[in-house]
Amino acid sequence: MAKHGAVQAGATGAALVLLLTACGGSSDSSGGGGGGGGGGGEDSNTVVVSMPVIPPNFVHIMPWVAQAQGFYEDFDVDVEIVSLDSGVTALRGAEAGSADVAAVPTPTLINAVGSGSDVKGFYTYSPGVEVALVANEDIKSCEDLRGKRLAIDEVGGFADALFTQYYTSCGLTKEDVEYVSFPGAEDDALVNEQADVGLLHIDEALAILEEFPDAPLHNLVNLWEVVPDWHYAGYAAPQEIIDRKRDALVKFVAANIAAKDFMSDPANKETVLDVAEEQTGLSREVLDETFDIFLQDEIYPTDNGYPQQMVDFTAEQQVVVGNVEEAPAYEDLVDPSIYEDALALVEKQ
Repeated sequence: MAKHGAVQAGATGAALVLLLTACGGSSDSSGGGGGGGGGGGEDSNTVVVSMPVIPPNFVHIMPWVAQAQGFYEDFDVDVEIVSLDSGVTALRGAEAGSADVAAVPTPTLINAVGSGSDVKGFYTYSPGVEVALVANEDIKSCEDLRGKRLAIDEVGGFADALFTQYYTSCGLTKEDVEYVSFPGAEDDALVNEQADVGLLHIDEALAILEEFPDAPLHNLVNLWEVVPDWHYAGYAAPQEIIDRKRDALVKFVAANIAAKDFMSDPANKETVLDVAEEQTGLSREVLDETFDIFLQDEIYPTDNGYPQQMVDFTAEQQVVVGNVEEAPAYEDLVDPSIYEDALALVEKQ
């Protein structure tokens, strides 16, 4: 089964910089780019981007669509995609490598900047949290989580933060639930009845229900409907990389905007599913339904992917859970000018 690769929300600033300069796992290349030392590709027109999870989920495939459709070539930028076993692995520097850009959960970005790192986000593949809670059939509501086992990556992590958002909405506290840690294997824990509730990406949730139709599981709630202001993740880079490779990053974002527009057109569904099927390994049926949900629920970004309302809300939540003492300012977390220049490039092209 696919791993959802939830990344530790409480990572330190140093860990995020490590993610952006140390990316392990297997890699796919496009456009002739090559990774080297010194923070990604040596060429100023090369962008090495690290994507979490092997294989990726549907939410992650935007750069592969850009690659397959030749959008990187259209905008004259060399892009190398480095696939990681998981974001946690990358954050802890378990394997060596290099990158200019990393797909980073927003709580991790916030906590890194709050710890003094000079890192900024600039575009995303999904601003909202496109994850669902899959639960045993006897759990019908938030209140039913009392006394139940919640599968998480680790305490203080992405799943922990979102679970907390959900169960506190009906008056429960952390003392009312039990956390069980299954990083990257929450779906297996549910099937094997080692946990009662798990946090899964859309395609994972659909896949587990398809593969195990007799398992006593159901989709309890879509979290993007429960916490619509929670910002999920996006592309981020150290300020040094932004300064040194800004033109290449603008082209990278322009190509991703083109890919987003392509993926948002129902006429391109089968082509997108071809890429998704190859990259994720999931069934066509699951991916077909996932594609429809992305369009129906408007999961793709409509602007720079970092709406201030969502970023500020998520930053305040990191204060609430104790990951940072003070919420970083929006301008310290996001560089909107890269998207603005990329959009102008798309419109010109």
